[in-house]
Amino acid sequence: MKIKPYLFILLFLLFKYTPAPCQVMDSLFDSTAITITKPSQAKENVVFSDDKLKYDHKIKDTKGFFDELLEWLSEKLFGKKDYNTVSSVREIIIWTIIIVSVIIIIWLLSRSELAGLIKPKAKATAFNFTDITDDLTQINFDNKINEALKTNDLRLAIRWNYLKVLFVLDKNGIIVFAPYKTNIDYSNDLLTKSTREGEKKLHSGFMRLSRIYEYVWYGQFSINENDYQNYAAEFEEYQKQLNV
Repeated sequence: MKIKPYLFILLFLLFKYTPAPCQVMDSLFDSTAITITKPSQAKENVVFSDDKLKYDHKIKDTKGFFDELLEWLSEKLFGKKDYNTVSSVREIIIWTIIIVSVIIIIWLLSRSELAGLIKPKAKATAFNFTDITDDLTQINFDNKINEALKTNDLRLAIRWNYLKVLFVLDKNGIIVFAPYKTNIDYSNDLLTKSTREGEKKLHSGFMRLSRIYEYVWYGQFSINENDYQNYAAEFEEYQKQLNV
């Protein structure tokens, strides 16, 4: 097999210009002389004497007013002022601020025009007086009752009797009348204030009158003249207890 001329020339050039292993090893080492320069001691003293390069300054630990207040409260509440008790006092203060803020926001919203968007409009039922738009102080209840009796509308007369009782209770500061409130609401108002024996009788008497009103008005039961007189006497007796 003959070697082609150009292959022979290529092999010749490859072996001719390939460096020897020793030459490669020599090229890996830097034989340049190294000169070590060391600054003078005087220069070092000048540089390192600069206050800006001193990082070991001791900072005095000073407590602010709030930290002192937390420790004082911690000692008053828990009898000590370690880390855990101070942290507890801090959480108590934070939650107190949050709760008070929420209460204030709710109170402000309830007094603003936005209250109408939050609070639904009172639904008219037989148990409340949303149809009464007049100021109660401007209503002559005795006239209303007599007008109902003249037309023999005994149910309406009972309703005016009951509303008169609510007006008297409101006037005496025992309940707060509101058209959207129900009989149960007024009963709860009386119950929370019934701490004495006389006040408990007011609550039980009111419950009796509420049952009469619900039976006659809401139940739409017909009553005769005798029934009305008996019921009217109970309304009148109850109002006497209120010193009307």
